[in-house]
Amino acid sequence: MNDYTKTRLSRIRNILARHVSALDLIMNGEATNLEAGQELSLLLNEMYTGSDFKQDCKELEAEAYRLADKEGLIHE
Repeated sequence: MNDYTKTRLSRIRNILARHVSALDLIMNGEATNLEAGQELSLLLNEMYTGSDFKQDCKELEAEAYRLADKEGLIHE
């Protein structure tokens, strides 16, 4: 794993960790329905817009397949 990959994975993990923490609060009844709706809106926005999260996932996907091909792990 190179620095490029580590940096992108770290950003993805941080975004997911923030959402998981918020979802835990919602599930434990520590958030209002409005806060739950707002959190889900943020999560959907991260997933479906041109966010850094989505871009990082796409770039890492391509990089992982490129490295797997380079290592001879992909057979056509």
